[in-house]
Amino acid sequence: MSWWQIASVGLGIYGAYQNKRAGDNAAAFARAIGQENAKIIERDIDIADRQIEILGRNLETSNRRKTSLFEEFQGRGRSIYGGGGIELSRGAPVSVALRSAAEFEYELEVDAYNTSIAILEQEDRKVEARMRANVSRMGGQAQASAYKAQGTTALLTGIGAGIGQAGDYDMFTKSYWQNFFT
Repeated sequence: MSWWQIASVGLGIYGAYQNKRAGDNAAAFARAIGQENAKIIERDIDIADRQIEILGRNLETSNRRKTSLFEEFQGRGRSIYGGGGIELSRGAPVSVALRSAAEFEYELEVDAYNTSIAILEQEDRKVEARMRANVSRMGGQAQASAYKAQGTTALLTGIGAGIGQAGDYDMFTKSYWQNFFT
């Protein structure tokens, strides 16, 4: 029986507690890292939203520009044919105008379709970013759980070792403590 034995058991248990705290601290850090990585990944969602907005504005601008140019083209054709005394309600001028209008509508539809595909790609990018962010959070949580488990294991192992050591020193007997205080 000695102070050294008591100190040895106490320090062993204290070391186990410190290992538990270290595991808890590492767990908090792992969760924080997972969260920060998720925030970085989620920036892709904002970028995709801005890209969708830009695509929509570009389509509107393109449509306005093409409409203006088409109206200008049609106006020139009417002026040329009408100024030459050609009947505008039938024949070649009408055929040209109808083909031009059909081509114009086709161009607008192609632009709208291409823009919708580009927007769908951005929507997919957003979904993928959300999934990656969730995986990052889950990974951080999984790592945190592993660190907490390691800390708990270290605590229980240390307490078990301390109890074993105390048992080896016969600290659980009444005589040990009676002799110690006498």
